[in-house]
Amino acid sequence: MMTYRNSILFICLLSFVLSGVRLFGKETDLLKNSFVAPPDSAKPRVYWWWLFNRVDKEGITRDLEQFRAKGISGVNLICTGGYAGKTPLPGVEFLGPEWRELFRHAVREAARLKIEIGFNLAGGWTMMGPWVTPDNAMKKVVQTELKISGPATYSEKLAQPETVDGYYHDIWIQAFRVNGTNKLIDNKSIIDLTDKLKPNGEFHWEVPEGKWVILRSGYTLTGHPWSKWHAYPEGDTFKGGEGYEIDYLNTVSLEDHFNHLGKLVIEEAKKAGGKLAYLWSDSWECGKLTWTQDFAKQFQRFRGYDLKPFMPVLAGYTITDSLVSNRFREDFDRTIQDCIAENFYSQFNKLCHKYGMKVGNEAGGPNDIPPQDVLKNLGRCDIPAGEFWVNGHYKAAGGYNSDRHLRLNLKQTATAAHVYGKRQAMAESFTQQEQDRTHWSLGPSDLKPYANDAFCEGINRIMLHQATCQPPSDGKPGYEFCAGQHFTPNITWWEQSPAFFSYLSRCQYMLQQGLFVGDVCFYLGERPPTLVPPKYTIPSLGLGYDCDYCNAEVLLTRMSVKNGRIVLPDGMSYRLLVLQNCTSESPEICRQVSRYQKLTVSPVPSKAMSLEVVSKIRELVLNGATVVGPPPEYSAGLKNYPQSDEQVRKIVSELWGNLDGKNLTMRRLGKGRVIWGKTPREILSEDGVLPDFSFEGQTLQPEKFDYIHRTVRDTEIYFIANRTNQPETTDFTFRVNGKQPEIWDPVTGQTRQLNDFRPTNGGTTLPLELDRFSSYFIVFRNPVLIDDTNKSGQNFATFQQLAELGNSWQVTFDSNCGGPGEVEFPNLANWINRPEDGIKYYSGKATYRKTFDLIHQTNPAIKPGEQGERLFLDLGNVKNVAEVRLNGKNLGILWCDPFRVEITKAIKAKVNMLEIDVINLWANRVVGDLNLPKEKRFTKTHDSFRFDMLQSTTPLLDSGLLGPVRILRVITGTN
Repeated sequence: MMTYRNSILFICLLSFVLSGVRLFGKETDLLKNSFVAPPDSAKPRVYWWWLFNRVDKEGITRDLEQFRAKGISGVNLICTGGYAGKTPLPGVEFLGPEWRELFRHAVREAARLKIEIGFNLAGGWTMMGPWVTPDNAMKKVVQTELKISGPATYSEKLAQPETVDGYYHDIWIQAFRVNGTNKLIDNKSIIDLTDKLKPNGEFHWEVPEGKWVILRSGYTLTGHPWSKWHAYPEGDTFKGGEGYEIDYLNTVSLEDHFNHLGKLVIEEAKKAGGKLAYLWSDSWECGKLTWTQDFAKQFQRFRGYDLKPFMPVLAGYTITDSLVSNRFREDFDRTIQDCIAENFYSQFNKLCHKYGMKVGNEAGGPNDIPPQDVLKNLGRCDIPAGEFWVNGHYKAAGGYNSDRHLRLNLKQTATAAHVYGKRQAMAESFTQQEQDRTHWSLGPSDLKPYANDAFCEGINRIMLHQATCQPPSDGKPGYEFCAGQHFTPNITWWEQSPAFFSYLSRCQYMLQQGLFVGDVCFYLGERPPTLVPPKYTIPSLGLGYDCDYCNAEVLLTRMSVKNGRIVLPDGMSYRLLVLQNCTSESPEICRQVSRYQKLTVSPVPSKAMSLEVVSKIRELVLNGATVVGPPPEYSAGLKNYPQSDEQVRKIVSELWGNLDGKNLTMRRLGKGRVIWGKTPREILSEDGVLPDFSFEGQTLQPEKFDYIHRTVRDTEIYFIANRTNQPETTDFTFRVNGKQPEIWDPVTGQTRQLNDFRPTNGGTTLPLELDRFSSYFIVFRNPVLIDDTNKSGQNFATFQQLAELGNSWQVTFDSNCGGPGEVEFPNLANWINRPEDGIKYYSGKATYRKTFDLIHQTNPAIKPGEQGERLFLDLGNVKNVAEVRLNGKNLGILWCDPFRVEITKAIKAKVNMLEIDVINLWANRVVGDLNLPKEKRFTKTHDSFRFDMLQSTTPLLDSGLLGPVRILRVITGTN
């Protein structure tokens, strides 16, 4: 008979077999091997700007070959004109014969190099072009009103409403009586007088007795600065690319635009023997629109009733009462949302799929958008995308700008990917546009915390922003677009860039695996706009839990229940559905979203819910879902009003019954529960669901660390990031039982088991050490064997300093870049503090050399590295990238903290030759050159920069090997 201990051991061993040879089988090898060397699908893409179409074949080939060599797997080609200098650059004619040949060359080269290529469908970043007529451009409702008393005969010209660019069309002429001075309309008095208006504007009407308002409603162009693009420097496109934005509310405008540009590039790619992987529409930055030619028909289609009687509400009048009028306004905005989603994003999707391509969009902003259901927009993309910025880096406390407004739509993009079954959530990354700091001012270690934040928000594919293609003959650093970082062969650290790109790729590979883990799905409601907030600590959910959000469409068409969990067709599931009915209940979060999007975003939950939604909620509850929140009070919108209100209240009574949210808070119905008056955190706690991630001191400093969790079959993957600029050591607890923790380092690609861990109530606790802005994956794959917990040993190494290499370095600066050649540094020093202009303003690579002996301090007879001793070289502070060679052996590239590399196999007791290439950024040399006559400059770039992004007085950036440089030995633990 087996003993209890042997039974447990047998079960553990059996689990190894049943899991498909977990430790040594193909499944485990694939995960680990692909982490070390990620596939193309996990590598960064890059925005590839053809600036003023100033490109040639040599530059195209160089870029694509270098992208492939350095670890970028795809390019998104954007032709535009806005750039950093004062005047346009000469380039080929957009869409002309020469441009087409260059485009075909790019397609051929991308195919040869197996680089994915997409195309942004514009001569800018959103859908615009010279072929877009006013009829196909963005429009808005405009109105004028005339107050008149009758009986009388009125026969004059009616004042025409606002007219933009000479474009105007009437919608309706209506007259109505107004009740007193409160703008309340007797809706039975509304008369359609459109046929009384003559083509010349004359209007004839026999006015009945009483006080009347004649309302003339029409539409014109929006007039928003970005609704019509102009050639640089007035605008941000090139000559021949200027034109209107398309009307995003109707399919005719999109299809006309697609016929002009989409079919052209598809055909040219075909001629080149290749194809485009996708077409793209970049970020919405063109303002609001409120009308299209068939808007009344679209309103009837989506809302189910006639818009016409409610037109005076748009002019500020009240029909019936304020509740009815407000509900109409929401219906009006919902129709704008639906038109954008269906007539633009969905139709764009269909057109791309028709021609065998995918579609990608930054479909939620980033700013000044009309009412939109952004989740619905992103759900119609194969490549849903957001964006994040890095402005304010050098002025921010704590080493980087952690303000969530820089990444306002990332959680939104990730949520859309989760709830619509998209594997990847992408982001335009590292965009920057600010005085003194925009160009060549941030190195890879500066960018890392922003990438980490994006990953924790749920982004799992970076679209680097950006790379400007240009003829190599233009020199370095070249001519650039006016925003973003620059990821091109012209940057100083390009040869070292694979180390940074590998970090991004490893993170992206792991974060593309399996499914996101979130305990709660917050329902955003039906009140427009439907927007997801950035990641923040939700008061009702608290620390340590994560969540998603859903709109009405996902709730209605994609949610079902299985084993008490709300599930989606692609495998996502949640424990709770919370009826939040607003973007956020936090006033501050709503203020941020409102300010960014220039929309009214209320923190007060809506009391409305459509009959369709409340009916689906009843279905979910009966099938076993837990639904949390107060009952709605009436129907959303005016469809079938007022009967719809009664129908909603009937189902509410069935679901919520006698719950009052205070004394009675839970009601079981069918297989599920309705809860009102308890927070999601309280419910999860009562259900025995502990926080998914926690750390010591989390309550006092909740934003010190961040995380995201994904699960793939029986493997749990946590990404954790230190959001501080100092090393941190603390205990972390993960909601995983009975599995061995491993640490996977995305900087080095190394993986190892962690020995120091212990089971805790509902999880596993382990101490971790994270350097400044560092990050790790903590992976739980294999069962813990008996007595595996609390093994002897540490999770991280403890170091002892053996020597400091502080004095007398020979440093060689490239004289072709303005450097003085070889210089002796008595001590390590910041280049910008040196007296020589050739060093103070130097940009590029300088090589530090030093010869040293290392005698073992405790036993001189022992040679370094003997008896299992491990030695490391620690460079201290480096600005910005280092490549280390010791005794002729290349030890690799160091680009972030800790700037440390193992030297055990390379070091000798005596006469060690150490060489360290240190590479800073272009900004210092460019600033120095702006203080020199043009003929004496070492750089080739703009003579002056738009918006003073770099100028002669721009503060210089710390540069060089700042140290201290030390030899360390491991005395305990492992690393």
